[in-house]
Amino acid sequence: MRRKTSKQRANPAPGSARAALLTTSLATQEKRMNAVVTFNEMESMAAHIVRSKLFGAKDESQAMSLMLLAQAEGMHPMAAIQDFDIVQGRPARKTHSILARFQSAGGSVIWEEVNGQRACGVFSHKQGGSLRVQWTFEQAKRVGLTGKDNWKNYPQAMLRARCIAEGIRAVFPGAIGGMLSVEEAQDIVIAPPKDMGMVTPTDSSNLCTHWLSAVSKAQTLDALESVWKRGVVELKQAADTDLHAAFKAAVLERKATLKSLIITVNEEGKIEEAAL
Repeated sequence: MRRKTSKQRANPAPGSARAALLTTSLATQEKRMNAVVTFNEMESMAAHIVRSKLFGAKDESQAMSLMLLAQAEGMHPMAAIQDFDIVQGRPARKTHSILARFQSAGGSVIWEEVNGQRACGVFSHKQGGSLRVQWTFEQAKRVGLTGKDNWKNYPQAMLRARCIAEGIRAVFPGAIGGMLSVEEAQDIVIAPPKDMGMVTPTDSSNLCTHWLSAVSKAQTLDALESVWKRGVVELKQAADTDLHAAFKAAVLERKATLKSLIITVNEEGKIEEAAL
């Protein structure tokens, strides 16, 4: 058996040297990708993303939100454009990203059938067990999903996406991270804002005249109390402190006047009012 010389031991084979160099390069690249990107750097990237009009972000705030979300999950911020989307103003995870995260975590899916009428698969993970999930076009129609263009044009893709989201959320929810899939977010119906009607400005002078007149017409303390309770609510809505103060003063004055009167019935049955 030939012994290796010192020169041979000092110079490894070219193949092993290239492998070691590649391993070092990959480790360096991974370390660089996992490094925290500063906020200023992300702002610059977000501006370029929006100007490119390639990734669906409508403004820099949306792009920044997705990039911060990606970095919080340990990914490079630019990975956000591959894994997330903004749908109806909210972040959603793309279906291919959900499936990739599920499979990289040890999950598996066996498809029994996928077409425009039915998608059915068995989703399995060691932590959540196995679950058979099925979505049919008729099922989607019953819940009012098939009227949108994505269901009309791509029924097979939509059924498959619904199966993936439901199955993976059930057996390994960590792959979705508490988010909706893009297809689920697209199917959410946002109710239009309710018309509460126009607010008619209150005429303070007319309001003052009305309630001061009501105070003067109150003939009993009970009647005066009723006027006070109704009037104070309306005057608070008018948000006029001077008017409220004038109303309160008039009520107190009328109350004092009513308390100064004694109502008696004389021998002839007539009502008499006498000042104390």
